[in-house]
Amino acid sequence: MARYRGFTLIELLVVIAIIAILAAILFPVFAQAREKARTTQCLSNSRQIGTAIQMYAQDYDEAIVPWYVGGGDYPTQPIWERFWLGRLWPYIKTEVNRPAEGQLFVQGGRPRGLYACPSWSADRYLKAVAEPDCYPGDLETIYRPFVNNIVELFSHYASVFQMELSVYGPDHCSALQNGVCSGTNQDPCYYFPGSFISRTQPQRNRTNYLANIRRPAETILTGDGISAASDVGGLRVWTSIGCESRYIHQDGSNFTFLDGHAKFIARNSERYLMTTRCGNQNVVVMKYYTYTAE
Repeated sequence: MARYRGFTLIELLVVIAIIAILAAILFPVFAQAREKARTTQCLSNSRQIGTAIQMYAQDYDEAIVPWYVGGGDYPTQPIWERFWLGRLWPYIKTEVNRPAEGQLFVQGGRPRGLYACPSWSADRYLKAVAEPDCYPGDLETIYRPFVNNIVELFSHYASVFQMELSVYGPDHCSALQNGVCSGTNQDPCYYFPGSFISRTQPQRNRTNYLANIRRPAETILTGDGISAASDVGGLRVWTSIGCESRYIHQDGSNFTFLDGHAKFIARNSERYLMTTRCGNQNVVVMKYYTYTAE
């Protein structure tokens, strides 16, 4: 009579334990690999956006694409077309949500094609704005209602052009004199590197040009963030001030620079600061997100 040797209970438990240990070791590795692939895809999107920015500038006498075109002059134009992403669409031809005739947006619409980052999530976005150094004050309580009441999210990328909580003047010195920022490391003035068309403040109804930017290869134009419209106190549109991007990816974020190149910037504790002179005073100007000051 043949005899067959089976596993004992102890041997079976040992095998299960080994499998569990291997799974605990390998699953995080697989998760990191998936996130790395998402980050790479996002960076590819950013590079194509950078190319479109340069093409736009060449077609418009070196003008920097506006972050938004005010609706007062274009009341029936879909909102996505007013954003920077709509201005760049002819150069990208990616998928977008097109509202029905006479509608301004697609209710509940979410980014598609090159405007969608596979890593983006509202939780990661709100985690960043809750950081105490994201902006003077508690941005999380300000942004959460907007994020929770988005009528359409147009892009997981944002331009740096809307800094309406900061510089109200033609330059940093005017902003300092107007008392909207102290110009210190703790309360830096914010920089307008881009363009805005049709706002009440005359300095915003202007266009900056590539020649106006002293260091285009170090000036961020777009990055991980948000371009959206929300129904909070009426229909409103908004983009990023920069620091919201820090947790979109695992260790940092992707950014597109004014010269068209894009790269991943690792998260660090410093923002990219620039110092300029206003009379006899050095004024600290925040350019965007995190970049170690020189």
